[in-house]
Amino acid sequence: MKTFNRTLSVLLASALVLPVFQAGTARAAEVSSFSSAVSHYDYFSDVYPHLNDANHILKTVTYEDLVTLLDSKGTYAVLFGGAWSDETQADIGFINQVAKQYGIDTIYNFDTKLDGESVDIAEQQANPYTKVVTSTSQGVTTNTTNFYDFNELYVELVDKYLTNLQANTDATITYSKKSPQKESGGTVTTPSTVIASGEAKKIESPFLFIYDKDHKDGEGNAAPIIASLEKHGSSADYTWNDFLTADPNDGNALDTAKVDSYKEQVLNVFNKVPAADYDSLTNWDFIAPAFNKHEDQTVGRDIFPTHEENGQVVGDDGELVYEHVTYNELTHLLQSKGNYVILFGGSWCPNTQAAIRFINEYAKKYNVDKVYFWDTKLDAGISVLDPSADPHNSTFLQVRDTNHPLAKLYVDLTNKYLTNIKTQYLPASNNVNYTENGNNVVANKLQVPYLFAYNKDNVNADGSKAPILGHVELMYTWKNIQPDYAVADGTIRNHTNYTNALNKLLTRLEATPTGLTGVAPTSSSNNNGQITGTTNKALEYKLKSAADSAYTAVSGNAITGLAAGTYSVRYAAKNGYNGPTIAQTGPTAVPYAAGQAVDVVVPAYDGPTTPTTPTTPTTPANPTTPTTPVEEVNAVNSVTVTGTTDSATGETVAAVSASDVASLITKASKAEAAGKAAVIGFQVPGTADTTSTQLTIPRDSFNLIASGTNAAVKADLSVGTVTFDAKAVESISGNALSGDISVIVSKFELTEEGKAVLGDRPVYDLSLFAGDKQISNFGGGKVQVSLPYTLKAGENAESIVVYYLSDSGELQTIRGHYNASTGTVDFTTTHFSQYIIGFNKVGFADVPATAWFHHAVSFLAAREITGGTDADHFSPNAELTRGQFIVFLLKAYGIEPEAAGAANFADAGNTYYTNYLAAAKRLGIATGTGDNKFNPNNKITRQELFTLLYRSLEQLGELPTAKTGATVSSYADAADIAGYAQTAFTTLVETGVIKGSGNKLNPEGVSTRAEAAQVLYNLLSK
Repeated sequence: MKTFNRTLSVLLASALVLPVFQAGTARAAEVSSFSSAVSHYDYFSDVYPHLNDANHILKTVTYEDLVTLLDSKGTYAVLFGGAWSDETQADIGFINQVAKQYGIDTIYNFDTKLDGESVDIAEQQANPYTKVVTSTSQGVTTNTTNFYDFNELYVELVDKYLTNLQANTDATITYSKKSPQKESGGTVTTPSTVIASGEAKKIESPFLFIYDKDHKDGEGNAAPIIASLEKHGSSADYTWNDFLTADPNDGNALDTAKVDSYKEQVLNVFNKVPAADYDSLTNWDFIAPAFNKHEDQTVGRDIFPTHEENGQVVGDDGELVYEHVTYNELTHLLQSKGNYVILFGGSWCPNTQAAIRFINEYAKKYNVDKVYFWDTKLDAGISVLDPSADPHNSTFLQVRDTNHPLAKLYVDLTNKYLTNIKTQYLPASNNVNYTENGNNVVANKLQVPYLFAYNKDNVNADGSKAPILGHVELMYTWKNIQPDYAVADGTIRNHTNYTNALNKLLTRLEATPTGLTGVAPTSSSNNNGQITGTTNKALEYKLKSAADSAYTAVSGNAITGLAAGTYSVRYAAKNGYNGPTIAQTGPTAVPYAAGQAVDVVVPAYDGPTTPTTPTTPTTPANPTTPTTPVEEVNAVNSVTVTGTTDSATGETVAAVSASDVASLITKASKAEAAGKAAVIGFQVPGTADTTSTQLTIPRDSFNLIASGTNAAVKADLSVGTVTFDAKAVESISGNALSGDISVIVSKFELTEEGKAVLGDRPVYDLSLFAGDKQISNFGGGKVQVSLPYTLKAGENAESIVVYYLSDSGELQTIRGHYNASTGTVDFTTTHFSQYIIGFNKVGFADVPATAWFHHAVSFLAAREITGGTDADHFSPNAELTRGQFIVFLLKAYGIEPEAAGAANFADAGNTYYTNYLAAAKRLGIATGTGDNKFNPNNKITRQELFTLLYRSLEQLGELPTAKTGATVSSYADAADIAGYAQTAFTTLVETGVIKGSGNKLNPEGVSTRAEAAQVLYNLLSK
C-alpha cells in the first residue's frame, strides 16, 4: 500500500470532484423521470439486532404461506421461531450464515406466535378463548358462547404435515374443538360438546428443519422432516450472551469455540441435502394459486392466468408485486420511515379476488414493485384437515370481527397507526371493538380489499398528521369487475370505477414530491423554464411568494412556461374511494387534503455556448470483449446516444430517451427468455475535446430495467466504459435518493505534487448521481470498468496497476490489469471514487525475463501481493508454507486481515500471517487440521492449496464456470485426492485452472512459491 500525506491527497481530490450537470444549462440534456418512491422494509434486520446481514436469506411466511409451502413439491429450509424468543435471537444470525455459505437461497421463517407477542399456537392454552353473541327474539334473549382453541392450528399442522416430528421433550400440545353453547334466561338450552380433539408433540423455538413432503425413510415410510435442530439440541434457555466469552475483559467478543460448535450443528442439518437440491417459492407461488382456487368458477377465466413456456407453467402476469406480511411484521412496517403501499385482504374474500389482479397490473404501471399484503384472518380462514371448508365463512382468527377475542389486535393497530383512516362503515354503527377494564375501545371497521398508500411522517398542508395518503375500498366480485361486464343499463361501469380509483390512488405514493428538477429558460427574454419529474404525480404548483389560492394543477411530464424563480410544489388535494356506490355517480369520493410543499428553484439563464458537432470515437483495432466481464454476456443490445460537447470544458452531456430504453428492455427480455444473459448498452460518442462524459437515464426507465430484466447496464462513455451487473442495477434502482440516474466518467491529470510521487499518470473520476445526490456504493453489486490506455516506452503489461484514492489519503492497490487485446485497463469495483492508472515495476535477481514464472511474479509483486525473501530475491523454488499461502491468497483477492485479538486458531501465533489467518478462519476459507489448529508453518500441498483457493473463490462468488472438457478422472492419480479436496479439484480441473503435469495432478506434492504465484496470476490476469 502506498501512502500519501494528507495535503497531497487533498490536492489530488480537489481537481476530481465533478457534480452532475443540471438540466437547463448549456451543458444539459433534458430528461424527465418518475420514481415511485416506494420503500422496501427489512423485517429481519429491524427485529434481530445480532443478524448483521442486509443480504440475509430469511423470509417470513404467514400461516397460509406455510400451508402452501408444506403442500408444495420440493425441499425447503424452514425455521420456526420469532423475535420474542431469546434463543431465536441468539441463533438466527448463525443459521443465516451457515445456510448462505452452504449455498441455500431461502430460509422460510414461521412465527408460531401469530401476533408476534402472545397468540402462540405452539404453547398450550390454559382455557379456550370465548366470544358471546347475544340475540333477542320475541322478547327472549339468547346468549351463544363460541369457543376458540387456537392450539387446533398447531396440532393440525403437525398431524398432517410433520408426521415424523422429533422433539426434545415428551411435552404435547392438545386441543378440544367445542360446539357453541346456548343459554336463555340463565338456563343452558344447548350445552357445548367436544366435536374434535387432538394432540401433537411440542417444539421449542428456534426449530430448524428440512422439509420434503414426498421424502421417505429407509423403510419406505413417510418422513417429510429430513433433518432438524431444536434449541441447540436441549430444552435449556439461553441468550445471545451465552455465545460470548466468559472473560469480562473481552467485552462482547464471541466465543469462537461455542459459535463453531453451534454452526457445525446447523451445518449437519443442512448437509443432509445437497445445496443444489433446495427449492424456493416466489410470491406468485404463494399468492396466485390460492386466489385461483377460490375464484368464481362461473366466470370462465382464472384470476391469474397461466401459459406454458419451455415445458413449464408460468403466470401471464410475471412475478407479482405482493409480499405477504405477518401481523408483527405489519406493525413494525407501520412504525418505519418510508413510503409504502399496503393491501388488507385475503384469498378467501370474493372482493379481494375481484381486485387482486388489477391492483398488481396498475402497481406495475406506476413502478410500484412492492405491495405489502396483510390478511385480517391470521389463519387465512383455511382448515388443513378439511380443505373443502369454505375459508370465507371462517371467523376463527378474523381479528376484524367485533367482539372477537383477538379484536384488540385490529383495533389497537388501526387506532395507533392509521389515525386518519376513512371507511364506508361508520364507527358509530358498524365498528370493531373490545372491552378492557370496563371501557369499550372502538375502531373504524374497514372492508377488504382495503388498499392504501402510507407514510407515517406525512402531514397535510395545515400541519395535521395524515399517515394514509389515499385509499381504495370498493366491493366488486370477480364476475362483475370484468372489463366486458355490463350492468343492467348496459354500461360497463365496475371495472372503470375500480381502475379510475387505482389511478387516483397511485398518483401519490410519497409524502412530499421528490425527483423534481428546475430547468433554466433558454434565453434571458424567454419565460420557458421548466420543472421536470412530474410524470404520473398529482401535483400543483405556485410561485413561492404567491398566495395559496394561486396553486395550479400539474399534468404531463413537466411544469412549463416558467420564469426563473423559486416555486412551491406539493401533492394536490385528491379523493380516495369507497362505497356506497351509486349507479349514476359512481363510488363515494372521500377527500384527502393537500400535502406539504417543497421548494424548487428554476435557475436564471446563464448564457449561450456553441456546442461542437459530436464525432464517433476511434475504435481500437480488432476489439474483443474483456476476458472478465461482470457476468457472462451473450446478448448485447445497445443504442447510440448523441450528446453535446462544451469545447471549453471538455464536458460531453447526453440523455437517452425513455422510448429507446423501452426498446432495449424488450430486446433484453427476449434474450433472457431464450436463456441468454443480457446487457443493455448505451454508447455516447465523444469529440477530440472530450475529457468528461455524462449519460443520463430517466429514473423510471432505469427502474424498469431493474424490475423487468436481469440485464447488466453498460455505458460506453468514450472516456471510459462502465458495466453495472444486475445486482448493482437493482441496488441503484432501490436507492432512496430520487431523480434521474446520471453516470459520469472524467479524466484528469495529477497535480505537480502528485506527479512527483507517481509520475505523469492518468486519473479517472467515476461518479453516479440520482438527481443531484451522489451514489457511491452499489449494495454489493459489481461494476466492470474499462479505461483506454496505451503502454508507454519501457512499460510491461504486468506492472500496470490500478490505485484507488481513499478518504484517508492512501493509495490502495485494487485488482485490475492491462488488457492488450482491447487497449484498456480493466478492473472491477463495488463503489465509485477516484482511480489512478499506475506503473510499479518490481524485479528480482532470480526471476529472469525468460523464466516461465516471470510474468506471474512480476504481476503479483507490482500489486504488493507478494514480496521477495530478501531485497533482491524471490526464491521461486522454495517450498511454500500454509501460512505464507494464506497471506498470498487474501492479499490477491483484497481480503483484509482481522484486527489484532480476533478469534483465531490456537497456533496462529503473533507473526506476519496471524491476522490474515484470523480472517480466513472467520470467512470459512481455512477450517484447520483439527483441535483448532492450522499448522501454518507446515509445507502446503497442492490439494491444500487448491482447497483454500476454491473456498476463497466460492466466498467471493467468483468460482469459474466455463468448462473446458477436462475431467479429474482422466488423470492417473485421481484416486490420491483426499476427500476434503475432491470438490475443489473437480471444479478447478473442469474449468482449466488446474492442468496437471505428465497425466498427473500430484495432489500430495508440495507447492513452490513460483507455482503458487502462477496459479494466482492465471486467475487474476484474466
